[in-house]
Amino acid sequence: MITTITLNAAIDQVYEVESLVVGSTNRVSTIIQEAGGKGINVAKVLQLSGANVKVGGFAGGINGGRICKLLLRKSIPNELIQVEGESRVCLTLLDSKNGKVTELLESGPEITTQEWQSMLKWVEQQSKSVKWFALSGSLPKGLSTTAYAEIIEIINKNGAKAILDSSGEALRNGIKAKPFAIKPNEFEIATILGKTTVNETDLLDIGKRFVDDGIEHACFSLGEKGAIFVNQNSYFKVDAPKVEVVNTVGSGDAFVGGLLYGLANGEEPLVAYKRALACGSVNAMYSKIGFIDLKQVEELMKQITIIKL
Repeated sequence: MITTITLNAAIDQVYEVESLVVGSTNRVSTIIQEAGGKGINVAKVLQLSGANVKVGGFAGGINGGRICKLLLRKSIPNELIQVEGESRVCLTLLDSKNGKVTELLESGPEITTQEWQSMLKWVEQQSKSVKWFALSGSLPKGLSTTAYAEIIEIINKNGAKAILDSSGEALRNGIKAKPFAIKPNEFEIATILGKTTVNETDLLDIGKRFVDDGIEHACFSLGEKGAIFVNQNSYFKVDAPKVEVVNTVGSGDAFVGGLLYGLANGEEPLVAYKRALACGSVNAMYSKIGFIDLKQVEELMKQITIIKL
């Protein structure tokens, strides 16, 4: 069993239009609605990969009820903690003519102290029986930027392992708690380093620092350029396979899902790295968010070459 935690769950609504014109009437040709939020997207990819997965986090209001129903439709069990506020809707607009993607993201509910304490108690119970966790996404209002660090400390204490994928201070503080693996992108690392951009040397240097501090896998996603991985053995670079891109939203979550599936099932790290990149690439081939075709993942894995730096 693998548990994913989404503290700011959402309804992912995807509208496809022929050509988006701002300030005008746009007719929607296709609508996709699914349970979303980064951790839930990770769970969808894990399930499609063949893993037993459970979803945790917060959900509230009418939207929260809808999220639970959408998960049930996919046969993904959840133990989402019900909160007073209203869960958010994340709207993705796909312009089929020029391939551009526009996102409109609501902020979500404000979490109370009591609701947060319920979450920590739940994590304490879960991490005594579940050994793998994905902690993904932004923090909802009301939570301290140390929220992920608090969860990681509990998970580590109980001998479980967590993969963290967040940003800003939540990522910075979460890293201090030493999760098993992290998956920041270039922008997120640049923010941590106080730079506007980073190069390969920057990523290798900070990756080594993370690993020396106790993180087993520092995984840097580079979008269409692929990824860089740092572990205790060496540095590795992987070029992204060439695919026909439809929608890149959720590709980072698919990356985490592939990585977590591989590591949790005892794959060699380099194989898990290939799986991560293949899952992220396949997700980008579809309008759906957090979707993969396992046969396509396996085919892409055969095409991916890892270079030891």
